[in-house]
Amino acid sequence: MTDTTSGDDRAPGDRHLGPGGQALTPKGETRRRALLDGVLAVLETGGPSAVTHRAVARAAGVPVSAATYYFAGRDDLLRAALRHATTDWVRSFDRLERASLSDLAETLVRYAITERGSARAQYELLFTAMRDESLREDADLWYSSLEHVLGRAGVPADRVDVVALAVDGLIVRMLWRGEPATVHATERVLRQIVGPLP
Repeated sequence: MTDTTSGDDRAPGDRHLGPGGQALTPKGETRRRALLDGVLAVLETGGPSAVTHRAVARAAGVPVSAATYYFAGRDDLLRAALRHATTDWVRSFDRLERASLSDLAETLVRYAITERGSARAQYELLFTAMRDESLREDADLWYSSLEHVLGRAGVPADRVDVVALAVDGLIVRMLWRGEPATVHATERVLRQIVGPLP
């Protein structure tokens, strides 16, 4: 049986381990990332129930044996995919030169409109986390990263959690209705949500 730690997404720059506990080669890292992207693609089109080693391998363009080598089972695939998507989300916030509402609006449009496949899949995983205790820590990281960037944008600490809830609702609306669809319109809504900043 594959070591489930292979499905763990560590801090940026850390190497992942293969089933035997050895560090993955660059080719192994590339294949593993392709499989995680494959999980997100399958989630987007079919939801969590569609995630199988065979479906993920097909989406990733690799043999089924590669999927079973890196990930023990469906739960391992889902856990690793949530960590993968969350890590990418956190990195997108970390890349912001300034944590302004304009920067946040641009990031949200890219996340929920332009590159919405990953966002849709991530929300599927967040819903799965309601039933799977092993995913809760990763789901919490997603929300805490949103709260962190809002704090950096100047939202007072006593309002960050409420503003984060509203922004979460905004993202769901963007995924569902496709609006607001522009950076300008998204920033305008953000300013209404956040209110006057100190």
